[in-house]
Amino acid sequence: MSVGESVVVGEYGVREVVMFLLKSLGGGVYSVKKLMKLVFLAQYDVDVEGRVVYEYRYGGRPLARADFYIWSYGPMSNEVYDALESEDFDLVQGELGLEIRYVGPLPQLPRPVAARLSDVAAKYGGWKPWQLERHVNQLLGLDIPEKKSDYMGVRLVNYLYVEGYSLVPKELHG
Repeated sequence: MSVGESVVVGEYGVREVVMFLLKSLGGGVYSVKKLMKLVFLAQYDVDVEGRVVYEYRYGGRPLARADFYIWSYGPMSNEVYDALESEDFDLVQGELGLEIRYVGPLPQLPRPVAARLSDVAAKYGGWKPWQLERHVNQLLGLDIPEKKSDYMGVRLVNYLYVEGYSLVPKELHG
């Protein structure tokens, strides 16, 4: 599927999600960490007090089409790394680290998916990578280094279950 084609319900991937986020942020970010946390925040919303994690879905599948696990900087996804290997993205070593750029057209995504991604970009796009890392780790109770170390490599859904969070699917409708 090329970027300009219409997307049938549920037929898009992490690559298009990353393209949309980068385009929404002016064409790029200077940190994989920042991009990873934005993709995470697009797919999940955490109610800390209620210990509920809402997983946004579209077409019955997770919104960003990404599977996250616990890593040293918080939740990360191999699917995001895989998407960045596409020739659609320019990865450039900049002064602040690895810059990720996308200059192509805005991908066609289902309206509710695009709206969620736009909201996340507007809310968190101005945050620095370390701020996003700290925020996400605090939301998930991973702000204690020893605790994060204990769960290193564990799938996010397994971590949530063991830690007593409720994972609640939240289907977005067109």
